[in-house]
Amino acid sequence: MKNILNIFAFLVLALVATSCLDDELTLDPKNSINVIEFKNPALFASPSGSTYSLYAAAFDFADEVDYPVTVSYSGANVAPQDIKIDLAINQAAITQYNEEQGAHFDLLPPDLYTIPTQVTILKGQRTAVVDLKIKSSKLPFDKSYVLPLQIVSASSGVISGNFETILINVIPKNPYDGVYTYTTSANTSLVPNATKTLTLVTLNGTTVKLLPGLLGTYSNEVTYTVDPETNQVTVTCPSLGVQTPQDTRSKWDPVNKVMTVFWKQGNGGRTFEEVFTYKGSR
Repeated sequence: MKNILNIFAFLVLALVATSCLDDELTLDPKNSINVIEFKNPALFASPSGSTYSLYAAAFDFADEVDYPVTVSYSGANVAPQDIKIDLAINQAAITQYNEEQGAHFDLLPPDLYTIPTQVTILKGQRTAVVDLKIKSSKLPFDKSYVLPLQIVSASSGVISGNFETILINVIPKNPYDGVYTYTTSANTSLVPNATKTLTLVTLNGTTVKLLPGLLGTYSNEVTYTVDPETNQVTVTCPSLGVQTPQDTRSKWDPVNKVMTVFWKQGNGGRTFEEVFTYKGSR
């Protein structure tokens, strides 16, 4: 009986030792396998559990905008040799995403971007950059375009099963979108003589929305629309209303990127005099 117990104890110790060794092999980064994948190019815009990851990327209004997309040799090790990676457009991924999420994205037309079909992660490196160029000034504001990039092959290594395809939602900004220094006059109601940093966000080709809201203080929605022919600015504020006819002094200065706005509440009870001076893109 004693011999049986000794044998049993020996077997248990052997199993524990083997298990610990397996855990050490599993947890040791040196024993992990690197994978080739896209790094996150922007903030996630897709819900948890989505087959493909969607990223929202807003582009400044310009003839062409560079947008670097990084391919990674992810893991504990650097590339043991040059790794040539072939890229392609995976249109089927958009179809699947739309079906899964009830979305309505369209494929970005090829005349609105340029992208290489191959990139190389050099020996001893962990990443390589894909030089994506977007012709943002030609992007329509009534479309929801996605560019579905896929890693289709690699000269060596393992391609990730999770991030071999990414969806980039290409969002255009109009010329008035950006971060601004915002000031109000002494005559402005509620928040006179203010100086703060605010954001104007694209709604369509000629209209921006003020964030966080009225006077940069309240949640009331305020929008500004610029007539591209005259640079005249008109204001909407659904909660307060805007007195009409609107003040013709409200203008956009395209050279200095300054918006000067004068308006009154619908019933004339409050006056607002605002100046937005462009600081940079958001």
